[in-house]
Amino acid sequence: MKIGYKWLKDYIDLTCDAHEVARALTMSGTEVEEIIHEAVPREVVCARITKVWQHPDADNLFMCLVDTGSEELQVVCGAPNTREGLMSAFAPVGTVLGEGMKVKKAKIRGQESYGVLLSERELSLTDDHTGIMELGDDLSCGAVLVDALDLEDWVLNLNVTPNRGDCLSVIGIARELSAIFDRDLVLPSFTIREAAEQIESALTVEILSPDACPRYAARLIRNVSISKSPFFMRRRLFQAGMRAINNVVDITNYVLLEYGQPLHAFDYSFLAGQAIVVRTARGGETFITLDSAERTLGEDDLLICDAEKPVALAGIMGGENSEVLDTTTSIALESAFFDPLSIRRTAKGLNIMSEASYRFERGIDPAIQVAAANRAAFFMAEYAGASVARGVIDVNSLKTSPPEIPLRLNYLETVLGIQGVRSRDVEGIFTRLGCGVRSAENGWSITPAAFRHDLQREIDLVEEFIRIHGMDTVTPELPTFKPLKSSSLERNYRELRVRLASMGFTEVVTYSFISQKWGRFFPEQPLELINPISDELKVMRTSLIPGLAAAMEKNKNLQMRDVALFEVGRCFLPGAGSKLPEEPSRIGIAISGQRAQTHFSEKAEPVDFYDIKGIAESLIPGIELSVSDHPCFRPGFQADILLRGAHIGRIGCLHQDIQAMLDITEEVFMLEVDTDPVLERPWTGLKDMPKFPQTWRDLSLVVDERVTYAQIIRAIESLGIGEIKQVTPVDLYTGERLEPGRKGITIRVTYQSEKRTLEDRTITAWQDSILATLHKDLGIELRQ
Repeated sequence: MKIGYKWLKDYIDLTCDAHEVARALTMSGTEVEEIIHEAVPREVVCARITKVWQHPDADNLFMCLVDTGSEELQVVCGAPNTREGLMSAFAPVGTVLGEGMKVKKAKIRGQESYGVLLSERELSLTDDHTGIMELGDDLSCGAVLVDALDLEDWVLNLNVTPNRGDCLSVIGIARELSAIFDRDLVLPSFTIREAAEQIESALTVEILSPDACPRYAARLIRNVSISKSPFFMRRRLFQAGMRAINNVVDITNYVLLEYGQPLHAFDYSFLAGQAIVVRTARGGETFITLDSAERTLGEDDLLICDAEKPVALAGIMGGENSEVLDTTTSIALESAFFDPLSIRRTAKGLNIMSEASYRFERGIDPAIQVAAANRAAFFMAEYAGASVARGVIDVNSLKTSPPEIPLRLNYLETVLGIQGVRSRDVEGIFTRLGCGVRSAENGWSITPAAFRHDLQREIDLVEEFIRIHGMDTVTPELPTFKPLKSSSLERNYRELRVRLASMGFTEVVTYSFISQKWGRFFPEQPLELINPISDELKVMRTSLIPGLAAAMEKNKNLQMRDVALFEVGRCFLPGAGSKLPEEPSRIGIAISGQRAQTHFSEKAEPVDFYDIKGIAESLIPGIELSVSDHPCFRPGFQADILLRGAHIGRIGCLHQDIQAMLDITEEVFMLEVDTDPVLERPWTGLKDMPKFPQTWRDLSLVVDERVTYAQIIRAIESLGIGEIKQVTPVDLYTGERLEPGRKGITIRVTYQSEKRTLEDRTITAWQDSILATLHKDLGIELRQ
């Protein structure tokens, strides 16, 4: 939110400059992100047009004689409001209005021009460029404009936290400064001269949805004259980033910024039955908002209606069928309190954000609806020549009775680590913040102001006190504490991450939500988010693979050739018979590029399926691989990971379609496995160095092509020969020498005894047993 420094000074007598105000606000929790200095060049002066005549060679240009106080100059001007006697802003030759904008003597259509008559937009005062500035006749020619109109100002760009909706107004920020600098807050004082007409005779208000709209105040304004709002109002709206429309709309926006209370003005003549009805929409009901968009509404969306039709989307945006036009003469003015959750739900659902909804969502003051309506009615009488009907309609079912919260002196001092807190400091701070303060045993009883929805507990009051009293009053000391003991599970996770990092992998942390485009590669039904942070992140992940693949894409785009990533995180699956999802913890690994860094001594080789298989086997000894058919992996280059017959994960080469979708040209091999089997890896202890030599024998086998290597291993292990230390595949042959449906595989069996040197006849007997078992169980024969 942006606020002019001098607007703040209307409500509090500040003796410090804008920079000190910004520092104080930032230190108290309302960050000032930027200070924008606004000033008009001092060369720009007030000047009167003393004579006007038509340009001889241009129908849309005027020749002017301008009195600058020291001389009369000829100026060519094209503004439609150019006229004799007008006092305006004038920049003589040599004035620098901005970067690359120096006023020079010019010849326009053959006529000399010795300066420029300026519009408000050209001086960055407002966005009005409909004509040159029109100044009051009380100003003297030659007066420096920035001094004559007191134009120098500093705009504070504030970052207001979501829990401080009360700071989304000028009065709210002035209240903060009142507490910080211990100065009085001066609220606007005004008197409305009401007409004889009673509002109840011309307007009715009915609330059919009191939970969504517990309070609705309205005023009736007649004889409105639509015109341009005064300069001070347009200037302050422009500083706040708002566009001036007309005096009525500008007044509602001005009061919104001043009080933090959104208002809406209806053209009274468009309200059927002279009635306002607050109700929820009917399912599928449509409504055209002020931006000319047709909105389809749900049953929870709140509407402001007349006796026949909707006229506004409550708390968010008005409707085209009741907007204030140049022909408007009567106004029904709305000042309401809407439920924050209702407004947030509708605004998010319809993808609309307005200044009004922004404030309603964060919670406004439930006690200022009438005051804000009165303020706007006063301005309309002043600046739109209106007459204000007598009385205010205020339908109010709000129960505004904030609870008293005890604040103990010893608790305050213990939490903050300070001593000697004075009662007058506590009472003064909370009083200036709008809270009720009453002395109580051992401290105080604080009643938060109705607009302070964030003050609910004693610790909130402690924080509130110290942020105003000053964090710099607390002596910084390191706390004495005993280090927390981490659980065995936390230690296991930490050790797992260290182990993966020591294997050369880099840890990544990716979003738990992913795009719906991944759905065709993962058949599991994902959980869809109600309020996604973007259209690309609408569903919860059922696998770590999408996040790792996206991280791989980013690395490849940065010209990283060799990439090895891992992630430890949770996936989210619909819970069986439960509202809560299942959240299995998994490990994901992705590798791509060369197996080792380029070196002249060896040939560079890319990673392949057996690299990711080896990683899986090193993480979880004793696993088996089974042929799989996952849509996310390339057919023929993937497998399920089994441990003691149970499925625990999968490995494979990323599918070509995913690579194309992510624009990755190199193969990416991935692993995803449940965390528990990795963490449960048992410690097998240390073993003595072998004392006896090992030996090996090769067996060349002819195998049915449907037989897997895992089946061969299981058959050999079933013999229970403890001296077999390793079985590895040495060669695979498929060719014309074998019958169709058969393949040749050579395995190497390594033997070693811990008690003796093995004799050939023993090894031969074992080899014969292996061949016999393979033949019996799998139909395998020795290749001749």
